[in-house]
Amino acid sequence: MKIVFITPVIPYKENLGGPSAHPYHLMIERPNEIDITIYSFNDNNLPTNVISEVEKELNVKIKLLETPKWIKWLLKFHLTFIRLLLRYPINYYKKLDKRAIASINAEQPDLIWGYSQEFSKILNQFKDYKRLHTVPDSYCLHWYRRLGTRFTVSHYREFVSVVINYIKYIRLESSYDTSSNIVYHFVGDADRKFALEMNPSMNAHFIHHPHYDIKEIGSRRFHQPKIKLLLTGRYDLYSYEATDELFNALAQLDSKAKLYLKEHYEFTILGKGWKDKALELEKAGYTINLIEFIPDYIEEIIKYDIQLNPISVGTGTKGKVLDAISNGLLEIGTKYALENINALQISASQILGGLKNEIKAGSIVYKHPQELIDLLLFIPNNIEWFEEMAINGQKSVLLNHSRAKVSQQVFHLYDKLVKLTK
Repeated sequence: MKIVFITPVIPYKENLGGPSAHPYHLMIERPNEIDITIYSFNDNNLPTNVISEVEKELNVKIKLLETPKWIKWLLKFHLTFIRLLLRYPINYYKKLDKRAIASINAEQPDLIWGYSQEFSKILNQFKDYKRLHTVPDSYCLHWYRRLGTRFTVSHYREFVSVVINYIKYIRLESSYDTSSNIVYHFVGDADRKFALEMNPSMNAHFIHHPHYDIKEIGSRRFHQPKIKLLLTGRYDLYSYEATDELFNALAQLDSKAKLYLKEHYEFTILGKGWKDKALELEKAGYTINLIEFIPDYIEEIIKYDIQLNPISVGTGTKGKVLDAISNGLLEIGTKYALENINALQISASQILGGLKNEIKAGSIVYKHPQELIDLLLFIPNNIEWFEEMAINGQKSVLLNHSRAKVSQQVFHLYDKLVKLTK
């Protein structure tokens, strides 16, 4: 089977300059009979030697596409106001020139596979082929959820920007081709359902996100005398509200509770934008280790026992959450942090209410900061059960988010297209 894959970024084992890891891990353990040629705009600016490495690792050919000059100009000079005036998102206006189309036609592919929600126009250049569109998230849902945050409604410019982009993506997703020879692939079930509200005739499928690299498999024990607690990701629009609420609640604890947390936990933050927030907690009496960058992310996170992800808004699957669970950390997060991850969730309130021994959970979801704080106060006296939960979560993710399994499910969509177009 021969596939032409068209993408804004060149696949890479980590997210580098864009969503490059997802397609990489879909391809790395694909069935042997699938031959892939990648056509990419290289928006993540991978150098020639790295591109050659990717070709060898994935056993693919990579051909570079030229971005239209006017789009380069807009992006180079950060002309946001012009982008806002466009009817559709800017990458929707990319299209392949005659030379690229001729090259792809010469490949005689069985399937044209497009990556990125904004590449529907490019896929429409190949209407005679069977097509797979890995969206992978509904950006319409993304902007819709952003509208519900306090940060958005309290900042005029942010509110206007979100509304305009929401309208753009309603137009985009409503215009997706619904012919019998195209199928859509989402990594978020809520994303898929929301897109279907915009465009009910889409042939849309939800398939789990594959896990990334794994360096730690098997039973683990939490560190003693202090459990190693890790908070990862950026402090940005996606985490402002949930993080601020949590940090404020931690700062307001009485001295006895603070002392207990300090005696039983070592708290590390890994990511950018956290300097001021870390200082807030330090002023409140906590000791915080802040790491803004690490060259080997997985090698670093396996040093910890529990990962926290207070995410306020988002769509799809959170790669850092998947990384943590697949490498044996116990994941505690908000509903958007754990969305679309197949590791049975138990709520913090259920645990605190006494249901912990009745549910074989693999992750913990919390609603309010006080729930999380009460849970952190509870864990040190019940360590073995939480260690078992981390193992349950890892087993579930390794099974249900297996790269080989997910890859087979994605490429099985081609078989569905064949049946539909007979």
